[in-house]
Amino acid sequence: MKKITLQTIAEHLNVSKALVSKALSNDPAVSDVTKELIWKTAKEMGYPIKSSRKVVPASKTGTLAVVMPRGYMQDFQYWGKILGGIDEELSKYSFSMLLSSIDTSIVQAKDGLPASIHEGKIDGVIVLGHIPDNYIYALKEKNYPFVMVDSNVQDPTVEHILSNNSQGAQQAVKLLLDAGHRKLAFVGDISSAWSFAERYRGFEQAVREAVEAGCKGIETVRVEGVGVSGNGNYTSPEFAKALSRCIHRDDPVTAYFCANDMLAMETQSAFAAMGVSCPQDVSIVGFDDLSISALTQPKLTTVKVPKTEMGKRAVELVLHRISHPEAWPELVLLSTFLVERDSVRSILGDEGNLTVS
Repeated sequence: MKKITLQTIAEHLNVSKALVSKALSNDPAVSDVTKELIWKTAKEMGYPIKSSRKVVPASKTGTLAVVMPRGYMQDFQYWGKILGGIDEELSKYSFSMLLSSIDTSIVQAKDGLPASIHEGKIDGVIVLGHIPDNYIYALKEKNYPFVMVDSNVQDPTVEHILSNNSQGAQQAVKLLLDAGHRKLAFVGDISSAWSFAERYRGFEQAVREAVEAGCKGIETVRVEGVGVSGNGNYTSPEFAKALSRCIHRDDPVTAYFCANDMLAMETQSAFAAMGVSCPQDVSIVGFDDLSISALTQPKLTTVKVPKTEMGKRAVELVLHRISHPEAWPELVLLSTFLVERDSVRSILGDEGNLTVS
């Protein structure tokens, strides 16, 4: 049987070998109609097309814009993993990515959007993180297919990728309760991020279920003064004071569920400055499973967020939207998993033994 090559396909269609190669590589310079014809012919003739090489028929440029607040560009512990997932998935379709930061302080969103969006050099947009509503409205006016990843904006008309924040928080708080802790704190400003509010909802749900199951003596507090914004994480002077009040009570708070890993590390550092040790005196749990969380002393117990997978799913959704603009919008909620390390200690049988210098 004669081997099917690019030249064989080219001769069959009476086109150049170079054109066949470009079409099978999803080169945006080749028209959609020609691409489809060459792909169909190649398959029918039995040409061994690589399984990783896919095509988006409605693509015009082969490029997606990825935008994120400028403050996040320094936080590659979290967003870098998501970007890695985006890049990995785009490569399967021979797509490229134009990464741009936006200054969320610019009031007129149209002035803050990158040039690639204004100039029509892209097929769609992936929005990372917390950007103002007016930027979402501006993107809608451009009529680009786009998807949000871990955003504060709750718009049912826009595709959105999230981790299951409430589920993860419930797992973490159950661990603390099972370890004997009855005085628990939620650390983080829930108004600063929708994900924080969802984590607080999970925190409350776990406590409520424990009380309903007959667990006695549970008391919770909220420690505020830390959170996230378009400029990244922030910490106010009130934060350390709030922690001090928690630890110097007659019945000290012994367990701290923090809304993300960076806040957990801030909490641990603040306590260390007070002479309070983790996990001997207090147990601390974070959220996100940043790479650095396995390097702290003690290693941080946390909730793993599927960051790479979130990036991949964002690409799948926006490419599907490019080909199927009338498809029903999706809210994708990816599971989270508890990662137990060294920052939680069981106090079963020794409650009340906390000593603070």
